[in-house]
Amino acid sequence: MNADGMSYLDMASDALRGGPQNLVNGYWSPAYPALISLAFFIFRPPPIPEFPLIHFVNFAVFCFVLLSFTFFLKSWLAVHRDDPSSKEEESHIISFCFCVFLWFTIDFITLSAVTPDLCVAGIVFLTAGICCRISLPGSSWRYFVALGGILGLGYYVKTAVFPLGLILIAVLFVWPLSYSHSRFKILLSGLVLLIVAAPLVALVSSRVDHLSIGETGRLNYAWYANGLHPYVGWAGGIDDAHGAPEHPPRTLLGKPTILEFADPVSGTYPLWYEPSYWYAGAKVRFDFRGQLTALKGNLIFYCRAFEQMTTLFVGALLLLIHAGRQKILATPDRDFRWLLTWPITACLMYAVTHAESRFLGAFFVLFWLALYRLLWRRVADVVRVVVLGTVICALFISITVSALEAGARRPVLPWRRSGIVGGMTPSDQLVQLKVATALQAAGVRRGDRLATVGYAFDAYYARYIGARVTAHIVEANEFIGSAHEAFRYLSAEDLGRVRDRLASIGVKALVTTGRPVNAASDDWKDIMVSGSPRYSIMLVTTSTPTRK
Repeated sequence: MNADGMSYLDMASDALRGGPQNLVNGYWSPAYPALISLAFFIFRPPPIPEFPLIHFVNFAVFCFVLLSFTFFLKSWLAVHRDDPSSKEEESHIISFCFCVFLWFTIDFITLSAVTPDLCVAGIVFLTAGICCRISLPGSSWRYFVALGGILGLGYYVKTAVFPLGLILIAVLFVWPLSYSHSRFKILLSGLVLLIVAAPLVALVSSRVDHLSIGETGRLNYAWYANGLHPYVGWAGGIDDAHGAPEHPPRTLLGKPTILEFADPVSGTYPLWYEPSYWYAGAKVRFDFRGQLTALKGNLIFYCRAFEQMTTLFVGALLLLIHAGRQKILATPDRDFRWLLTWPITACLMYAVTHAESRFLGAFFVLFWLALYRLLWRRVADVVRVVVLGTVICALFISITVSALEAGARRPVLPWRRSGIVGGMTPSDQLVQLKVATALQAAGVRRGDRLATVGYAFDAYYARYIGARVTAHIVEANEFIGSAHEAFRYLSAEDLGRVRDRLASIGVKALVTTGRPVNAASDDWKDIMVSGSPRYSIMLVTTSTPTRK
């Protein structure tokens, strides 16, 4: 489980209780929480089995992705069905293609991450398969309509599919898939995309009070290129370069800094349930220095990602060496142009703001398959078989190792470069259950308010018992480590003020990873893990919440 997953779980629960309008969010897309909500409706799980159920949903999505890739592979092979060498190619190409698909799915996208990126991969493969069908002689109008429709539905899965779809339409307009098709049919696909996406654009625009396809891209640019403090709400400050916050978290106390954010956003952790609300008013501007910083960070990520693809690089290099110079310099067929260009433009799009492996896994698959087919058609059969066979063996070993290690590996989180640690392994889940049990024993019930020291991305215990984290104690402009360290050494007088302020807003309990050294022992309960305290809980109040 990860922080994004908890937000999707909250959206699914709210939709089940209050209706589908709760799936409309300025930051998160509705399709993935809708699938989770459907699973909740069918199985009606209590809180603890929700995490296994969401991974069952992920497995069902993986089956959809596998079918989508199979459709793409069949369509892609059909493009060169008349090629005399196609039959010989299919005897070993299918194994290679599925190895590449499984390796990127398991190592880059991952089945364990509770995010919609696996769904996006299915949309990408379906789209690529339809493009291959369009390039076949005699393809009908319905494929152009289907292309726009699939891309439009993909926008409901993740906001980024909308600009990626427009990019693909532009590429196909420049390089039509077939000489027999006019560019008017490509424009038809773009029109269908806009028509299908229009209802969600209207709903999201109404939600954020301005025309928007979703605030994901704008906020990520503000976080990574403009230097706005990410993920946890925006309280403003002396420097007004980012504008004035319209909905800042409310400051309850200055020393230590206590921020409150109970209303009007719901969710276990409201700051991450709808970031677009808490960052409303942020100005997004082009900052040359900030843009260079973002590009540098993403370039480092791409270099590391390409290091993981060393096997594929070596295989492609061997094919390149054995191909003749004249064959290499020959112009690629038009069916290769879009299949290489679309993944490259996707990488460039994410490089502007923030790139992660899970965003690009499906595009890497398309790129490498297109590049390999472009090369292996220009070498002798024996060279092709030997090179592909070697790459298959290397990828199979990597897939096996990754599958064996998956249970012990934390998922890659969206704040991998910001210093915040998150994600939960099975052993972490047991600790979270202990915290939830201790909170229930202390009298915390469904709907009660909690406070934390530091940011509450990992407050899964609150989700277990139906409580909400509505306040936290932070150090200004610092991350979670410094907040915990400062809180531990507060004086008894400061601790009393903290308790009074939290009680004034109806907080029931305060949760931290270590009790203050000056705290009275009777006020705190330690959660012991392997003989040492892991979390500490202070019961704040049992009174009815009052707002000041």
